[in-house]
Amino acid sequence: MFMLVRRPDGRPTGYPMTGRISGGEMEITTYRKAAKARYLLADGRVCCVVPDPRLPGRGIALRARAEPAPGDAFAEGTRAADPSGAAIAVPAAVRNTVRDRLESGKRMVFRIHAERLDEIGERSSGEST
Repeated sequence: MFMLVRRPDGRPTGYPMTGRISGGEMEITTYRKAAKARYLLADGRVCCVVPDPRLPGRGIALRARAEPAPGDAFAEGTRAADPSGAAIAVPAAVRNTVRDRLESGKRMVFRIHAERLDEIGERSSGEST
């Protein structure tokens, strides 16, 4: 997905991200000192654009609020062989590094609370609405 946040000057900036669903909400993790973490802590408004891997040019735009969340569940989820069931396989070495950084406090988790969901892209002439 692509996550769009607001910089201190109010202008948007975006980041390619991988999220995970937990308890019906999306979670992301980032380094505590990263610019995106500072931006989200200052202004939690976020838009996540999630492309549909099966239909190029289509997807969803999730307008939401992000807030810091405990990292325990995220870290625990990194222990599974396939923690997310996602289309993208995350190597064990990457999962282990993320878990170690969460446990040490170098990384933090943000939970993204959806406020609005919109389809993006054009429907083909054969699709029903």
